[in-house]
Amino acid sequence: MPERPVGLRQPPRAEESELERRVKSRLPGAVQRFLRPRDPKPIGRFERTMEGLEQAKDDALARAVHGKGMHGDWESQAGQFLVAHYTAAGLAAPTLAVAFTDRRVIALGDRAKFWQTSSAYELQWEAPRSAVLEVRANPRGVLQRGRFELVFADGSWIALVASVPTHAGLLVGQVGG
Repeated sequence: MPERPVGLRQPPRAEESELERRVKSRLPGAVQRFLRPRDPKPIGRFERTMEGLEQAKDDALARAVHGKGMHGDWESQAGQFLVAHYTAAGLAAPTLAVAFTDRRVIALGDRAKFWQTSSAYELQWEAPRSAVLEVRANPRGVLQRGRFELVFADGSWIALVASVPTHAGLLVGQVGG
């Protein structure tokens, strides 16, 4: 997935459990200051230019390996999906679960802490079912196994990869493509 531009980044939400607060309170002051969220720095023209160059390089490399990851700008439905994904907890979830009902489409992110042994899925994004027109599995010209694309009503789309490659085809069969 492409990295969102600096202008769309938001500081992470501060939702800590009681255990996390207790552990952090026992840490040395320097470590506590390091872990404290910082306000985003103002973005200048130089930073935007450098970010654009870095983004172009990263996008070209990712496209060469995996194909295009998204079609549409950051205000499109695909772009808003990514913004929600990245801002849900300030960090992209390592695992997403996408579910379709007759009324809506939802994406859940695994927000389990590294010390937890089980998954802890939280709602990251939702939209009316009519917002997703189709699901395309294994698009032409892309060799990545298990890849599927959510095609949105505004014409934008986002590519995702099923953890089990055969599930991409099953999703198309159930949702439609």
